[in-house]
Amino acid sequence: MQALPITSSSVAADRHGDTSPTGQPQASWKRWAVCVISTSVAVVSAAITLSAIFAELPAIAFVYGAITAVSIDCALNALPPTGLPRSINIPEFFSFNHDSTADIVDSQGYEIVDVPGNGDCFFHAALVPYGQCLDWNAKTLRQQVYEEARQWLQEYENNHLHFNGHESSQDPVPEEVLYVYLTGHSRPGGMTGMEAIKCDGEWMDTIIVPLVARVLKKPVITVNDSGTIMNVIDARGLYFPIVDSKLKNLDLKALGDFVLLEHINGNHFRGCRKRDFSYSHKPGQEIDKYLHLRPCLSK
Repeated sequence: MQALPITSSSVAADRHGDTSPTGQPQASWKRWAVCVISTSVAVVSAAITLSAIFAELPAIAFVYGAITAVSIDCALNALPPTGLPRSINIPEFFSFNHDSTADIVDSQGYEIVDVPGNGDCFFHAALVPYGQCLDWNAKTLRQQVYEEARQWLQEYENNHLHFNGHESSQDPVPEEVLYVYLTGHSRPGGMTGMEAIKCDGEWMDTIIVPLVARVLKKPVITVNDSGTIMNVIDARGLYFPIVDSKLKNLDLKALGDFVLLEHINGNHFRGCRKRDFSYSHKPGQEIDKYLHLRPCLSK
């Protein structure tokens, strides 16, 4: 596996609940902010433009006129006819590079796939690469991750094994944090992390990604919607030491089989799959080692 990019900050966690049952992200203050800020800039720049015209300063009038036009366009695009601003990625909205996660994966032959926003999006998204070749669903994956968590806790408590195999100051989530999450009553209603994993429809922290990687036996990459890698976990559930956080610098095809989770709006996950993926294999079938972009798992 090639060297992979990762930030040195703590792993981001889904702590705000999931999206509405419709699966559509709800209007957020960020999207309203785009409308309000764009409108305010347009008003101010228009006033300056008029002042410059009366003062016979054509260069200034031209510059602020252009700013006014761009601001009005931004405000109109952010506010569709329904009166509710559509989903907007602010860094991408004002960026000329357009390095969104969806664009980046598309350029490499993959696609972002939305999943139901019913509290189980984390698990739905993790299964996107498998299509119909895996008989699991979000509920059964939860069960598998719960069993994996039980095994991990037993290993930790009996042997005090290091989750990453060694102490590392670069490890964003040490084993102690995962242990406290699974056993502590820090969840809403006093639930432990273990109880939350077992409860269908309960949103999950990305802190359990190593357990998901161990269950699926594949690397798991979590990213935000602006093309920044949050973390990379290998198939053994170990955090991968990397230096570059830009997804666009990562060759996805070189990874072989992997799971990519896009974390958006602070409360929803989307999955990623090969754009021309062929789901011709069934669980239990032997897969040619060279067809590594056609993953299937048996129960």
